[in-house]
Amino acid sequence: MNTQLIAHRVNTVSELNQLPLEYGIEIDIRDSKKGLILSHDPFNEGELFQEFLCNYRHKTIILNIKSERIEYEVLKLLDDFKVTNYFFLDCSFPMIIELSNSGINNIAARISEYETVDSIRKIIERISWIWLDSFHSFHFNSEIIKEISQLKLKTCLVSPELQKREEEINLYIKKMNNLNFKVDAICTKSRNFQKWQNFLDC
Repeated sequence: MNTQLIAHRVNTVSELNQLPLEYGIEIDIRDSKKGLILSHDPFNEGELFQEFLCNYRHKTIILNIKSERIEYEVLKLLDDFKVTNYFFLDCSFPMIIELSNSGINNIAARISEYETVDSIRKIIERISWIWLDSFHSFHFNSEIIKEISQLKLKTCLVSPELQKREEEINLYIKKMNNLNFKVDAICTKSRNFQKWQNFLDC
């Protein structure tokens, strides 16, 4: 499996242009009076999504949705810029149903300590990615990994520093090695690309 590294929270053109084209990116999109902007937190100014797409030449783009029902406008801009390698993250359940009913399944659903493989099975035809998250500690074991592999969906692991546990990256790597746990993508801070790349090259 050729695992892709995806840079977390690349919300400015400046950050994007510093990133080599071989990597994917994760961005936060919300609505504002001036249009769709990139901002993780509400009530902040952000760069226009449209201007960001003018500079986008990278791999997979994860679209973290921060405002309800902006997905159709996002899709329109993706089509305008001929971006096809993407998936939505953090869509509400009603929007997952609505989008998939209209033929859009470039969507991720989460597995964590609180969201189980069973919840994914109920919407397996409506999504194409699983977001593998651990809010407290690495909770994936051989049984869960087997269940995930049987779903035949793409997988993106959340690196622990995204949950404020950067010191656990080496522990994650050790456990993934021991479990032979392979994923399609890892979302991490760009400063940790080399740590993950060393693991992937082994």
